[in-house]
Amino acid sequence: MKILIVDDEPLILKGLMKVVNEAAPPGTKVRVANNVSEALVVMQAYLPDVTVTDLNMPERNGFELIEEAREGGLCDRFIILTGYEDFDYVRRALRVGVLDYLLKPIDKNEIANLLARIAEDLPPDSDYTIHAKRILLYMEGHYMQDLSLEHLADLMNLHPHYISRLFKKETGDNFVNHLNTLRIREAQKLLKARWHLPVNVIGQRVGFENKHYFTKVFKKYTGITPGAYREDGVTESTDGGDSC
Repeated sequence: MKILIVDDEPLILKGLMKVVNEAAPPGTKVRVANNVSEALVVMQAYLPDVTVTDLNMPERNGFELIEEAREGGLCDRFIILTGYEDFDYVRRALRVGVLDYLLKPIDKNEIANLLARIAEDLPPDSDYTIHAKRILLYMEGHYMQDLSLEHLADLMNLHPHYISRLFKKETGDNFVNHLNTLRIREAQKLLKARWHLPVNVIGQRVGFENKHYFTKVFKKYTGITPGAYREDGVTESTDGGDSC
């Protein structure tokens, strides 16, 4: 389980991290952020399973963090912390669907029990898995087209940030690298099998309209140019024929 803790007071943040580290189930990873802007940046790469956030922070508060994180598909499980025992806060927290509402200073046993329950309730997201399969399958069949996150988002009726999160979690890579890997893999096959086709035509067939960009990307992913890759294949074929 991955946890993100957000609080604008350094001493409190340090204390929260210590308590959560001690209370969380074995294997839990904990990261911290000092404000909403920093938290959203951390979420992009870290993709926390649970975010523990203070409510009262300068510039933007915990409720705004929850709204932006959910809208971007960055996290959907939240625990709210506040030093104010105010029913309006409780009611609003319940309305936005937080997992729980805890008053500072937090009780170690209370947070331990809460995190244990959350860990037990973290099965794979079936909708998430279905979306991943749909998108990856679509890319396998349409890599040669002009694909973008925005295009996939419109097609699948999902948010672009959600798709970015999905790629990171399912493939360990980002969208652009995954797409380029598909394209270069197919280009390698065509360069060997269709040696009579010009390099720029092969580039176009796998989704690169610009020959120079195709060469640049191909070299980045393989270490050599498309032409050199093809020549190596021809040489290997010729050598193999001579040895028979």
